[in-house]
Amino acid sequence: MIMASVLIATDAFILFCYFVWPLGIQLWIIAATSVIFGGTILFCWLVKLRVRIENSTIVVGFIKRHVIPFGDVIDHKVGDISIIRNFSGWGIKKVSFKNFICVGYDAAVSMKLMGRRVVTISLSDPEGFASLLPSPRAD
Repeated sequence: MIMASVLIATDAFILFCYFVWPLGIQLWIIAATSVIFGGTILFCWLVKLRVRIENSTIVVGFIKRHVIPFGDVIDHKVGDISIIRNFSGWGIKKVSFKNFICVGYDAAVSMKLMGRRVVTISLSDPEGFASLLPSPRAD
């Protein structure tokens, strides 16, 4: 909404300058700024982080869709991002890390997965999300 209002304000200002002040502004500038702003708005809309649980899988959508079956979750932790991102206490090395971190959310869920992978997702309600995950395995 903010980006769309900035686009409208910019286009209105360009039209105002074209018709009121003889500054030599060309009308093609309004089309160019509209295309650039529109592309930016579309890009920002598409790259939203979407996390949902469906059919015993965790689906994370961020540019590309990532599907994590519940069977792959070995363990999970909930806490402050700065604490759980270092994965202390798990004692794992040579691991593939994938982080889905949203600005403004300081709490996250970090999941240890089969295949030496760790996925961290920041959420508004990480405890609620963690309660939907399977219990940690005793392997």
